[in-house]
Amino acid sequence: MSPEVITLSSLGHDRLYGVAFGAAGAAFAVGTISDTTESTADVATIVVKLGADGKIDKSFGTDGVARHNLAVGTSGESARGIAVQADGKIVIAATVEHAGAADARDRDIAVARLTPDGKLDATFGAGGVLTLDLSPGEVVDTSYTADSAWGLGLAPDGKILVAAAKKADGRADRDHCVVRVTAAGALDATYGAAGLACVDVNQQNADPRGLTVLPDGAVLASGYTRDAAKVVSPVVYKVTPAGTLDAGFGVGGLFSEVVLPHTTEAYGVALQGEHIVTVGYGKGADAEALDWVSLRLTKDGKLDKSYGTDGAVRVDAAGFNDNGRAVLTLPDGRVLLVGSGRSSADTSDAMIAILTKDGALDATFGTGGKVVFDLGGTGDQFWGAALSPDGKRLLVVGVKGSSATHDDVAVLSVPTP
Repeated sequence: MSPEVITLSSLGHDRLYGVAFGAAGAAFAVGTISDTTESTADVATIVVKLGADGKIDKSFGTDGVARHNLAVGTSGESARGIAVQADGKIVIAATVEHAGAADARDRDIAVARLTPDGKLDATFGAGGVLTLDLSPGEVVDTSYTADSAWGLGLAPDGKILVAAAKKADGRADRDHCVVRVTAAGALDATYGAAGLACVDVNQQNADPRGLTVLPDGAVLASGYTRDAAKVVSPVVYKVTPAGTLDAGFGVGGLFSEVVLPHTTEAYGVALQGEHIVTVGYGKGADAEALDWVSLRLTKDGKLDKSYGTDGAVRVDAAGFNDNGRAVLTLPDGRVLLVGSGRSSADTSDAMIAILTKDGALDATFGTGGKVVFDLGGTGDQFWGAALSPDGKRLLVVGVKGSSATHDDVAVLSVPTP
């Protein structure tokens, strides 16, 4: 296994965060690009078409890359969610700068749709883009509370679901929200409360991350939050197809409890049969290094104590801080995790790990269940992974991160392990 590192902009940062296959087997990755490495550079969204071999398909966009600046600004644009419709159109979700904001830190969310050849789809939203200002931004102490978006999925009826956060009504913290958008690119007022299904977790800031759409149109969304004592806890909540919290899941639709005493985050979320698996990272005490953490929940939102150690699996690369980013379930029920691991305090490498069905590191994969990839940078990371429709091909995307020059995109294409 050898990832390919690709330079898209020789003077700026190129990064890929998410990847998805279409029904026809074509794959598309989403991320960002800039023309310089300056902090004031206007970051734009990119979608890259990839062949089964992980090579860029030059027939798409311009030399395989569709570049669209969803909001003119500086470095605030961050596109991470992607899905491919049955007709081959590509839907993406991003956090973008708020046009004309009094504070440059204000953010909106954007949902865009591209045609199969990489152009913005004029039949969607306004010229291919729906921009949503879910809440007015607010200065809170020295920080700023604003909208954000991360994961994206498609409902069986073609509607679009986005994992997001907005400032809570009447408070300074953020709530977790699932936003539903119609196939025509409008906020779906029939869903939840005016298109949003939101949950407050202890009146603390929400950090939205993953989203998985279930076969019936219900949604599992993941992320994390902090409590008043600054303990970071995972968040997994379930929303019905109508946009209400599923009272039969967790506590009132929500699983959020202290797992490791210091930090437990849930980035990705996926189904494993009737179970739910996550990946993120955490640690038991302030003095510890962060490890990857994978949790398993039962279908009704309870921590499954038969998985790993009391429901949690810790994966350590080499004794320094590690970050798990995405999870998927392999056709045989094993769990694949991607992210980064540190071999020293100052250098991270991209990493893949595979767990058995019950949460042990799979000794048949790599070295003790892990494979670490030095992409040549000091901040290498994998961010997204997807399986081909037939389950036989794995695509993983990420970043060769460089503190000295510029970031490049990284793509790994291999037969499913």
